[in-house]
Amino acid sequence: PVRQRVDLTMSSTAFLMIELRPIPGENPSFVPETPKNIGPTVSAMELAIPQKAREEFDKGRQLLLEKHDVSGGVHHLQKALQLYKDFPEALVLLGTAYLGQGNWKDALEVLQKATELDPKSGPAYLELGACLNQQKSYEAAVKALTRGLELNPEGHYELAKAYWELGRWEDAEPHVRKVLVLKPELAPAHVILANVLLRKRDATGALHEYQEYIKLAPQGPMAAPVQAMIAKLEKSLKNPQ
Repeated sequence: PVRQRVDLTMSSTAFLMIELRPIPGENPSFVPETPKNIGPTVSAMELAIPQKAREEFDKGRQLLLEKHDVSGGVHHLQKALQLYKDFPEALVLLGTAYLGQGNWKDALEVLQKATELDPKSGPAYLELGACLNQQKSYEAAVKALTRGLELNPEGHYELAKAYWELGRWEDAEPHVRKVLVLKPELAPAHVILANVLLRKRDATGALHEYQEYIKLAPQGPMAAPVQAMIAKLEKSLKNPQ
């Protein structure tokens, strides 16, 4: 068993590093046979990364994900990119760190470069979409998040958020429902679904979702307006016109 703290204050996505090791003294019941004469697959892009850049990346990743030292992690990731500027993983992780700092400008720059270098990186597009949402570039966010979801089925919350801000609540609904199946504890998603249900004139359903937000985040950034909506809906449902 392993526990790790994840800070989702500024972004709805985060990276976790999980290292699997065999239990001492136990043999696995099944070990897949490795084809002969075939070693691990390594891309040409990965082979081009200098060892020193990899070492700096590993230091930065450890500080960010294990020590929760954002400043120290950023420092080592920047050094990794000074040693080798076309390092997609370092760019994505640095962009994630910048998002955590609220540094949208630098996050946007490095994440855009990451998608250019590795067009098949789902995390790069998802983090880029989150950054564009923060900058209220919702059309661009939808494009990036849609591509990210094609590569990686996470990120439904950010896409739902972008659609909602664009006034496309019908498009937002399936994505916010999907994320609540995957992450029912994601409090802000309940607010988006509640807003969608209000558009559908489902006051009872909206009230339930607002109440779920308060249960999950009683001191959250949306707690005051959500409490006001709860009071308004309860009064409306108690005394229907």
